[in-house]
Amino acid sequence: MTRKTRPIACPGPSRRAVLKAGALGFLGLGLEHGLRLRALGAAGPAKAKNCILVWLAGGASHIDTFDPKPDAPDDVRGEFKAIDTALPGVKVSEVLPELAKILDRVTLIRSMTSPEADHDRAAHHLLTGYRPTPAQVYPSYGSAVSKWREADRGMLPPYVAVPDAPIFSSSGYLTPAYDPFAVSGDPNQDGFRVSNLSPPDKVTLDRLLRRRAMVRSLDEFSRDVPPTDLTRSRDQFADQAYSLMTSDAAQAAFRLADESPEVRERYGRNTFGQSCLLARRLIEAGVSFVTVNDRGPGPLGWDTHQQNFPTIKDQLAPALDKGLAALIVDLADRGLLDDTLVVMMGEFGRTPKINQNAGRDHHGRANSVLLAGAGLPSGLALGSTDAKGDSPADRPVTPADLAHVLYTKLGIDPEHKFLAPDGRPLRLVEGANPPAELG
Repeated sequence: MTRKTRPIACPGPSRRAVLKAGALGFLGLGLEHGLRLRALGAAGPAKAKNCILVWLAGGASHIDTFDPKPDAPDDVRGEFKAIDTALPGVKVSEVLPELAKILDRVTLIRSMTSPEADHDRAAHHLLTGYRPTPAQVYPSYGSAVSKWREADRGMLPPYVAVPDAPIFSSSGYLTPAYDPFAVSGDPNQDGFRVSNLSPPDKVTLDRLLRRRAMVRSLDEFSRDVPPTDLTRSRDQFADQAYSLMTSDAAQAAFRLADESPEVRERYGRNTFGQSCLLARRLIEAGVSFVTVNDRGPGPLGWDTHQQNFPTIKDQLAPALDKGLAALIVDLADRGLLDDTLVVMMGEFGRTPKINQNAGRDHHGRANSVLLAGAGLPSGLALGSTDAKGDSPADRPVTPADLAHVLYTKLGIDPEHKFLAPDGRPLRLVEGANPPAELG
């Protein structure tokens, strides 16, 4: 099967949107926009303080990872063997040996199901809990968390994407103030630096401060313009942006070179592994929500329409297996797992039937999701699919059900309503029936 190559990741808010929001045009900085993520909201008693969302961009094959079918026909079973795990009676694919060792520490949902099998529509469904409609783009989990929680006035933005943001991981009908701050670049590269944390090349700190003074002078000309929520807080966010660029303590959260070679190797010296390590450092430093966008080394990530088996075995699974297992163990060893919700998922699973190009195609009816931390059950395999992995056989879980669980574990009322731009109140979650075991 041939298909047109399309980018999976979304670069984030447009320059036009940011220019409308504030001073980026004057400063030449993306950081100030990122700091607008801090907003006032009705904060509830959070059960988990942080969330790390690992997004398998492109949609991973559930059969070749967490839901193997060793007794299925050859054209369904595929090339991988099923191996035992630390959870008695539960097997995973042989390409995930490290995750198999810690499966007794996580919750594995094998019955995630959605009617969506297009990348964009399915990503919206899984990352917001809502099926997409022509009239509305809903806020992603990270954006909703950013709006809900009262600003802690720290130096770091509350919602960060590493290394970049998946499509539909943004603010939806909320303002761009709640979009993720995208780190950009490869955390595994030597000399990795977050560009927005440093002045542009050849711009000294003194020159940057002069630019700031110029912006303030220009602001004097607009004193008679009716303020908006964004313009009213512009100076506050700009001040925080400058403070962050001059704060060694804040910038230290992004300095992976401070980690020992042993720790970096434990996560894997690749983009995904070092992104997971950076996510751990960020939540330690006070970031509430980190999305790790696993696009793999190729142009299509987990979208394995062709050569599914060598692509997963040689390119995708080794990094995921090592990096995610290291993240969960490291969080537990540091006493952070109870306060951190870890979620691993992609937009859909893939077809049981192997296609003529030795690949698997889009398949929304069956998918696997891994959860850890935040008081969730350890060693729970929830739900199952039929003999060929085509549809849930029992305990189907919808994106709305999952959204209810995620918000509840983060201390956010799933029934809470945000206002759309036209003034309509919209619930965070609609039509959910979450599994009792995950409540």
